[in-house]
Amino acid sequence: MRMRHFVPGLAVGVAAAALIAGTVGAGSAASSEASPGKQQLVGAPKDGQERVPAVGRRWAAAWTTGDTRDLARLYTRDAVYTDRALSLVFRGSKGVEEWETGSRQLIENLKFEATGGFRGGDGVVVEGVFSGRIVGAPRPFAVPLVTVLRLRGNLIQSSNDYYNRGEILSESGLPADWAPPGS
Repeated sequence: MRMRHFVPGLAVGVAAAALIAGTVGAGSAASSEASPGKQQLVGAPKDGQERVPAVGRRWAAAWTTGDTRDLARLYTRDAVYTDRALSLVFRGSKGVEEWETGSRQLIENLKFEATGGFRGGDGVVVEGVFSGRIVGAPRPFAVPLVTVLRLRGNLIQSSNDYYNRGEILSESGLPADWAPPGS
């Protein structure tokens, strides 16, 4: 897959055009509560939040606060944030801040609710629901998203977001070829 690389300072304009640049990303794995007569994994937590590593919970919470510095503080100075569905790459903690700022300008009430995840060594997978309302769209959206985080110490060195861009546009009531105004 060919990735577009962006440097800090371009993110605000890029975020406005980002929804037209994407490809279909991965969805999330399904999970369900055990009920009488159904098998359940031994030792599986009943609450998805219990399965989300602490850094994943902090990452999800930072997307929900609205203060773009909260998310950027979780990243190393030389971090790489990649949105795989939109083929966008942002570099450094400043790039992360600009990506979130641009995202919030395009998506009202942007939220991420972590529902599951796991950690292995320096890697963390966070599974959840990405939601909001594209400015001017007839309806809000809520779609599965998976993020893969690579850590250096207690900070995120890289992250890769995977979700379905087409699903966002469809749930929003927008056509598949929709482009943000002015792009």
